[in-house]
Amino acid sequence: MISEIGTILLSIAASLSFATILLSFLKSDLKFISLMGRYLIGANFIIVLISFFVLAYAFLISDFSIMYVANNSNLSLPWYYKFSAVWGGHEGSMLLWVLILTVWSYLSSKYSHPLSEQIIININSVMAFLIFAFLFFILFTSNPFESLLPAPLDGRDLNPLLQDPGLVIHPPMLYLGYVGTAIPFAFSIAILFRKETKSIYFLWLRKWVLASWLFLTAGIALGSWWAYHELGWGGWWFWDPVENASFMPWLILTALLHSLIVSEKRGVFKSWTIFLAVLTFGLSLLGTFLVRSGVLVSVHAFANDPARGIFILAFLGIVLGLSLVLYFFNSNNLEDDSSYEITSKEFMLLLNNILLTITTFAVLLGTLYPLFTSILDIGKISVGPPYFNYISTFIILPLVFIMTPGILSNWRKTDFSKIYKRSVIYIIFSFILSILILKIFYDTNLLITITALAIAFFTVIGSLIKLSQAIKIKFSQTKSFMKSIFIKNSILSNSIAHIGVGLMLVGVVISSNFSDHKELVLNYGDSITIADRKINFVGIKNVKAVNYFSKTGVFESFNQDNYEITFYPEKRIYSDQQNIMTEAAIHSTLFRDIYIALGEQITSNSWSVRIYHKPLMQFIWLGAILMVISAIFGVLSRNKRE
Repeated sequence: MISEIGTILLSIAASLSFATILLSFLKSDLKFISLMGRYLIGANFIIVLISFFVLAYAFLISDFSIMYVANNSNLSLPWYYKFSAVWGGHEGSMLLWVLILTVWSYLSSKYSHPLSEQIIININSVMAFLIFAFLFFILFTSNPFESLLPAPLDGRDLNPLLQDPGLVIHPPMLYLGYVGTAIPFAFSIAILFRKETKSIYFLWLRKWVLASWLFLTAGIALGSWWAYHELGWGGWWFWDPVENASFMPWLILTALLHSLIVSEKRGVFKSWTIFLAVLTFGLSLLGTFLVRSGVLVSVHAFANDPARGIFILAFLGIVLGLSLVLYFFNSNNLEDDSSYEITSKEFMLLLNNILLTITTFAVLLGTLYPLFTSILDIGKISVGPPYFNYISTFIILPLVFIMTPGILSNWRKTDFSKIYKRSVIYIIFSFILSILILKIFYDTNLLITITALAIAFFTVIGSLIKLSQAIKIKFSQTKSFMKSIFIKNSILSNSIAHIGVGLMLVGVVISSNFSDHKELVLNYGDSITIADRKINFVGIKNVKAVNYFSKTGVFESFNQDNYEITFYPEKRIYSDQQNIMTEAAIHSTLFRDIYIALGEQITSNSWSVRIYHKPLMQFIWLGAILMVISAIFGVLSRNKRE
């Protein structure tokens, strides 16, 4: 019964999407068509939401007559993981994708007052087309409500990798960011058809781009945090193809965010902004293809029929191809309203966009190169971290470096000598600080490390200076310290974001270059010293949970013979699939992490163990948190023109 209800609901949603598309072709009152389009999109959202909860209900009652439930759950799975199992496999995650797409569609339709009625209608029809296409894909290739008769007595269980609180939140966050790129895409198509641009339109779009960037940033950060804590290899980013698939849209979305600022405030880069909006959504679709096609090997990828990937690839080709054709013929109508000089903020933001785009295509090349060599039968070639780390060093570092001159420069034209003098002072101070810290704490004078850390300090210092200047100006106007704190939200948001980037770079540079690790076999009672900590291996205790059995290590840490903390790393054996999972134990402070993971059992009283000392890891997470907070400030801020 649930199977039939779910399929009928998805069919109704597809029909409503198609009706919204047809509505845009009516020759009637534009306000009426716009209003009816919003109602249809709202109804679509409600229908898809109901279908989502129907599937969730099937999981909670363990209805194994539904194939998707039987493949991704079992009777012993805790209820909260049963709920998250709704998006734990391909079919359910696609339903979540469509649900989020309907949410974005409804919100963009409801809060569209600065736009003309025709542009609203065009946006609604593009969003409806995307919803219809994905519902068509679900109904004919990936139906989560497909029945399984006779129903088994128990299910196969959820992938143990996904049985983690971080993985309950990570996919929805990532999807909110991915799918949110559909709004700038729909806006761009609407603008290209209408050939109508106003600065208020770009201001409206900036909030939606920022919201998408917020969720994508949070999703990527949560995924990295989860990998660091759960996979047991001590890293947080491996340049995995699917990691890259989320990183590439983030890079272009970041470029789009900066380009939109220029288009809105100065009326330039309009054509480039539209192109970036199309490209961002195209990269989101490409990421979906990479995850679901099986063409690239990844620990994140869904193991599915490649035919599904072919559908997504064809859809990507059609959508991106037609969009670029439309852009090619109509972008000339998007003329710039003003000019700028090479010393201006506009030019610095243009450099920002160029470097972000180069980085994106360099990552894209490294990600797809193994696929191309396989297709051309050249052989299996793997592109690993050294290539991507090279990109990070020689493209991303200059990108971060130009942030501070960009922050300090003015629109249209800047007194170059003034910016030059201030920047040189900040750079010298940053290099001195970098040299002192690296020499005193890490006893190194490696030039590339000094330079990278100095660039990070340069970014933080420039942002703090800009923030202090804004507070000083506000204080001169209000003569009140408390009132001076409440500065313009755009300055606050930008400064916090750039401080976050700088702090993250500090964490990346230090943790990547000065981590220490030991892999060895320890007997019960053995000790090892790492980073001035003495770690005692007390032994192993057996723990029985609801759906897994755990061998839990007990390690006691001492700092100068003073007891500090006990670590409990685990080897979990999940009862149904007999999968063995590693759960690392981590003790974190602001300035260092001690990380312990169990390897294999060697004898009855000995285990292989991995122990890491990772300095300043918390700076990476702190930087990500600050970037998310900055986006929240930006989304919630009010603008007088709104």
